[in-house]
Amino acid sequence: MSADVRSITAVIDWHAALTNYGDGLSEAMAGVDLEIRRAFDWLGEQLARWQRAVRDCEEEVVRAKAELAQRKFPTWDGRDPDCTVQEKALRLAKARQEHAEEMVETVRRWIGRLTKLIDEMFTGPSRRLKSILEADLPNALVELTRRVGALESYAGLRPDYAPGPSTSGVPTPPAPLPKGKGEEQANTEDAVQSAVLSYCPLRGVNPSPLRGGVGEGLEKQPPLPPAAEGTGEGA
Repeated sequence: MSADVRSITAVIDWHAALTNYGDGLSEAMAGVDLEIRRAFDWLGEQLARWQRAVRDCEEEVVRAKAELAQRKFPTWDGRDPDCTVQEKALRLAKARQEHAEEMVETVRRWIGRLTKLIDEMFTGPSRRLKSILEADLPNALVELTRRVGALESYAGLRPDYAPGPSTSGVPTPPAPLPKGKGEEQANTEDAVQSAVLSYCPLRGVNPSPLRGGVGEGLEKQPPLPPAAEGTGEGA
């Protein structure tokens, strides 16, 4: 798969943005995990609080019952005493005990419900996201860094970087000749052209300049007559 890269700077900026995205996402995941732990800690504190309240209410009920029992004894003149206050205190103590027991059951239900909701809606997606952050994203950043280096080398920005051989099948253009070799090749071509010009008048050939190709000028000429060919061979 090929990519039409118009700006290496844009690729570098994308690498930086992807790095910042990974850092921000990691911080967000850590924050969510922290909030979940806080929720479980708060529910645990509430459960312990209401369990203590249940024990306190049980003791209060026991005291209210004892006070009511003591109040029910008849007086010295045989009359039954008024137990309205003690009976009311006992009813309130029982009501507080029932409320505390209900809260204990409510907190326990919420602990189980929260655990189930987290397992169904958060644990699976967060595990996959953490796998991306811990494995896929670092590998992608390393590969992107390597591609940026290859692009910079191709653009001539980093001469110390040597990319691997191309596998696209496109031939690599030849390197320019050194100055001395270029002059030597030009002198050789001039010598060959002089030799061809000295030979061509005998054949009646007017070749094109050698810079366009020696073969092109000779191939476009008509064939020699048989007599001329024989004369050339006899000579």
